[in-house]
Amino acid sequence: MLDFAHNARSAAHSDAGVQALLDTGIRGVHASMRPHFGAWDGQWPKDLTRLREQYFATDDQLLTLRVAALATDEIAGPELAYGPELAQVAADLGVGVSVDAVFGASGSQAVRAWERDGLLSPDVTLIHCNGLDADAWRAVAATGTTISTAPTSEAQIGLENAVPAVDEALAVGIRPGLSIDVEVALASDMSTQMRALLAIQRMRAVERAHGSGEQAPPRIGVQDVLDFATTDGARTNGLGEVTGSLSAGKQADVLVVDARAVNTMPANDPVGTLVLSADARNIQGVLVAGTPRKWAGELLGVDVRALHDEVVASRDAVLARAGR
Repeated sequence: MLDFAHNARSAAHSDAGVQALLDTGIRGVHASMRPHFGAWDGQWPKDLTRLREQYFATDDQLLTLRVAALATDEIAGPELAYGPELAQVAADLGVGVSVDAVFGASGSQAVRAWERDGLLSPDVTLIHCNGLDADAWRAVAATGTTISTAPTSEAQIGLENAVPAVDEALAVGIRPGLSIDVEVALASDMSTQMRALLAIQRMRAVERAHGSGEQAPPRIGVQDVLDFATTDGARTNGLGEVTGSLSAGKQADVLVVDARAVNTMPANDPVGTLVLSADARNIQGVLVAGTPRKWAGELLGVDVRALHDEVVASRDAVLARAGR
């Protein structure tokens, strides 16, 4: 899981974000960015060096670090816009870059500028990519740059044209990863993302040909979206050689899914069952690097009731500070 942590108001905020990932035992990526607006300590991006040395000294641990950026200066000014300066920060640290809000005409212009300046590579992930023009897609494909699409976010929030750019990506040979985006407002499980993308892409393919006499464009299937959520998702986070599939030499990151539940039986096809029937309630076990973090349907080492109370108290404190 990549945490696009765009609220590094202080070094303490960054420390707390990293510590939260450490406490879960998850395989995760901390993508660090200063806040878009409001007061902050001015420590970013120089504080990334401290974070790298303190928490990410080696690349063979559960957590890795990335630089988070925006595509243009339209949202929060030039300091957060990906360009030569942030690319150099990432290169000096030896980490990748995740770029958010890549869409539309301004996003297409930015992509062409990054290609011209040699700032695109497999170490860079572009998030969303709705409404990019053909030349921008050519540049992304030619440089091996990865993309991540957020099906429910793009469709429900209405980002750019509101259509996940899976067809555009596949047309130039790019296999996208899947992401959630705003987990406080959208379903935060990959089952929803897989099914949403499958439905949207197949609807779009049929609609294009309906009544035209033309052959419908290729339709993706359940294996495609499962790959987007696993192998391609790992690759877009810079972890393609580490996880994402059960393969020799990779880490034992495993989900154990109950195929005998009411909503999954009789499991005639394992991939179809995972994509079309199963959801988070069916995950009976989670192993991260071979260590159980959930077993028999229960989180291990987590007091869920105490966690609930802590979450509610945190929410209430935020609302109180906002005067609500």
